[in-house]
Amino acid sequence: MSERVVVNTVVEPVVQTAGLTVRFGKKTVLDRLDAAFDEGTVTAILGRNGTGKSTLLRVLTGFLPATAGGARIFGMDCWSRGHDVRRLTGYVPDRMELPRWMTVEDHFRFLEPFYPTWDRAEEARLVRELDLDRTARVRDLSKGQREKHLLAAALAHRPELLLLDEPFSGLDPVARKQILAAVIGHLRDEGRTILVVTHSMVDVERMADRIVLLDEGRVRLDRDAESLRRGLRRVALRASPAAAWTPPGAPRVERSGDEFVLAYTDWTDAYGRSLAADPAVSDIRTLPSGLEDVYAAAGTRAAPDASPSAEEVPCAAS
Repeated sequence: MSERVVVNTVVEPVVQTAGLTVRFGKKTVLDRLDAAFDEGTVTAILGRNGTGKSTLLRVLTGFLPATAGGARIFGMDCWSRGHDVRRLTGYVPDRMELPRWMTVEDHFRFLEPFYPTWDRAEEARLVRELDLDRTARVRDLSKGQREKHLLAAALAHRPELLLLDEPFSGLDPVARKQILAAVIGHLRDEGRTILVVTHSMVDVERMADRIVLLDEGRVRLDRDAESLRRGLRRVALRASPAAAWTPPGAPRVERSGDEFVLAYTDWTDAYGRSLAADPAVSDIRTLPSGLEDVYAAAGTRAAPDASPSAEEVPCAAS
């Protein structure tokens, strides 16, 4: 059972950071980050490489201390009570270094004693569902097999919090589908919470109900995924005289002469009516938009859909 801190019958967020700052030498990776993630939510954490996404997950798992501020999971400090935090958490890092001789089965048996809730029936189900070979050495696994292996290891003890660091990056369609199905299956367990760091917009749209965009170590955007999807809109138009024209709302604006492209994250029909009624505006066109436009509309440079530089994670009970 998880340890929840209850004050006046109000349950605290599963994950909470307060003034969380992490520096490596002179470089500040997380900068006074305040964030909270409630029980039963699936949050996609987006951002360019180097904005602190993976660092945040390492702090939450107790593998990395904060320079200032702190983070708590189920009311427990992630650093001072890292062992207890990890018992309740499943963590799939972008990379994990394991002994070259170790097989998938060896890794499961190594991890099992660290988790009182390890469920061999669930382990067996995951092995079947993800089409894993227990006898395969981890050094010989393909990228897709490695991700499936790490996910099975993270889910076999039925964690209440699941942290995923780029679980879909570089995978073929079959492996992506298997991993996504396993993650969504985990959601069927009531009250489970997931934080997923990803560059895959397609997978974000399939599973996330909240979007958090990090930029320069801070939260630049934090929105309900459905309302953000509804609010995303890219509109192209001509406006004359261009120099004096101002669009309704506060979109990100790209201009070339009298041609404008407006990127909104808070689009409403009122903006559409305003543009249609504006005598200075002509040739209004709605452009295709998706969650990629979150970056542009929030004023940050879009992250490439590619694997970030990986941080090695020590071989420990995840």
